[in-house]
Amino acid sequence: MSTLHFITYEQASPEQQATFAQFNLAWIEQYFVVESKDQYSLHHPDEAIIAKGGQVLLGINKQGESVITCALLRDSDELFELSKMGMKPSEKGQGYAEQIVIATLQEARRMGANNVFLESNRILTNALYVYEKCGFKEVPMLPSPYARADIRMELTLG
Repeated sequence: MSTLHFITYEQASPEQQATFAQFNLAWIEQYFVVESKDQYSLHHPDEAIIAKGGQVLLGINKQGESVITCALLRDSDELFELSKMGMKPSEKGQGYAEQIVIATLQEARRMGANNVFLESNRILTNALYVYEKCGFKEVPMLPSPYARADIRMELTLG
């Protein structure tokens, strides 16, 4: 397994930044329908995520390429949402999802989060496995802005 290093959206080159929308749109279109909230956050992460106190991380391989991305959205001072994890399809199976979830949780701690939640779909079994491995537990589903969301998971940071 190769180890990635992580940079923020602001630190990324324009080519690396473009992978945030590219990777996420590809997986959403593969399984679901791209929703208006997806369009806004993926094409305007500076406004939709970063300006609201969140962050976007990109996992960079040894060749300097972005191979996985993940967003951290600020819901409140102590509650954040892990969202928009997208990966270059040819890089699946390398352990990158677990690496970026761990890096995103470290960033959440740095930003003062006590709790992190995510919304997903039960057909995304590989992603759910990674989330569980990183400590997320299923909790009752709350109303979601995403039609595709049918599972909510939370993690209390310690």
